[in-house]
Amino acid sequence: MKANQETRRDFLKNSATTLTGALLSPLTEPSSSASGSPQVSAPPSGGLDLPALTLAAAAERIRKKQLSPVELTQAILDRIAKLDSKVGAFITVTADQALAAARAAEQEIQQGRYRGPLHGIPVGVKDTHYTQGIRTTAATRVLHDFVPTFDATVVRKLKEAGAILIGKTNLPEFSFGGYTPGTNNPWDLSRNSAGSSGGSAAALAAGMLLGATGGDTSGSIRNPASTCGVVGHKPTFGLVSRYGIVPISWTLDHIGPLAKTVEDAPILLRVLAGYDPNDAYSARVTVPDYPRLLKRPVRGLRLGIPPAEILKDFYPDTQESFRQATKVLEGLGCRVQEVKLPPTLELASAAHTIIRICDAAAYHRQFLRQFLRTKAAQYGPGNPALPAVSQVRTTVEAGSLLTAAQYHKAQQFRRVYIREMLELYASFDAFLSPAMPAPADVQATPRITFRSEYNLNGFPAVSVPCGFSTSPAGLPIGLQISARPFQDANVLALAYAYESATDWHKRKPAL
Repeated sequence: MKANQETRRDFLKNSATTLTGALLSPLTEPSSSASGSPQVSAPPSGGLDLPALTLAAAAERIRKKQLSPVELTQAILDRIAKLDSKVGAFITVTADQALAAARAAEQEIQQGRYRGPLHGIPVGVKDTHYTQGIRTTAATRVLHDFVPTFDATVVRKLKEAGAILIGKTNLPEFSFGGYTPGTNNPWDLSRNSAGSSGGSAAALAAGMLLGATGGDTSGSIRNPASTCGVVGHKPTFGLVSRYGIVPISWTLDHIGPLAKTVEDAPILLRVLAGYDPNDAYSARVTVPDYPRLLKRPVRGLRLGIPPAEILKDFYPDTQESFRQATKVLEGLGCRVQEVKLPPTLELASAAHTIIRICDAAAYHRQFLRQFLRTKAAQYGPGNPALPAVSQVRTTVEAGSLLTAAQYHKAQQFRRVYIREMLELYASFDAFLSPAMPAPADVQATPRITFRSEYNLNGFPAVSVPCGFSTSPAGLPIGLQISARPFQDANVLALAYAYESATDWHKRKPAL
């Protein structure tokens, strides 16, 4: 133990000057935003604010043996202990296992067996992801005591890359809904973090993780990313395995990374992506080196945007942030133009709903049967402190009442819709839209939301911070960038170019 303590002391001694400069410089530079916007936070005096590090920054210091994985993991656990009673981002925190894994990672790195940029990095996974020997509850009473005997493919890949699993993040019951009960928004604790990957997004915004995973069936990675001011990437359908994930819909579910910055997202995606024979919909494609492709030039790219008439029902602050974001990209040499959207786009949400609830009904039939037989599998939130209200049973029973003909019609429509969207996207390199119609808990009801539409067609889409609301003040707003299937590298490169030209990602909530 004494030798290990000396090793960690040396880690910190070597890193003190580097970390101080890296942390203080970006966190204290003057803001160029309008007055009244959230200000950049400075680390607490008298110490290094390790939880404020980005994944990329922490990985570089760990690689150089300037930062100890044990010290970083302990700092994250301390942050969780301090803040999660207010934020409510976690269902399960695996402190003992995390520290043991961090000690193992530190020893491997000291011995020259560095695995890559996730080695020694504390991450969290949504509590729909199977974790061997650790409860996977999906935030429901139905699975309250479920302990998987194997890891989901994405969890296994994270562990093989050397990532440190800190815990399981909160979600609405079985991922149903865009609201995460019990998880407060770090920017305003009186508001929700959205959903369904609300726990992952809130934990990142609050500095309680350096990376996370989420699930996206109707926008559930991008929604909370936008609302919490972090980055959320829904990869192309089939790029990341869903094996070992509690599903909603086998043909709409996507698994992907959430991160503090765009630079961090491809580090996670590089590990998560890849063919998995255990997932029937997994794509046999070569996984690019996403981090290496991140800084590719964007000058000359053709960017489509929705007609002004479509955007008029979005919240005013969202509209303004979107307009300013398009100007930034024009300033980087991109060509922005309005495009005519196909009529199928307005019907996509209805087809998505039919497919989603029918697929969910098929999965939940086992639980409904158990309920009818034994009265044991009662739906309701897994957290007894939350109101025992559940929409899951009514939703899946509604799905059970739809006919095979209706489901088939929705899938037929889907094929036409995908064909039309591929034709549309052939005329530009990427498409821009607001990530959410409005900030957290603010109402707006546009005809097209640009969320579930991308689950229906499977195109990649990323939400990146692009501003803050003025009324109410200080709530994050996200820009969504989408492209043709398997153009994930292009989506991330454009998001990175935008992020590099702005400072929204540098701002932290005052907790």
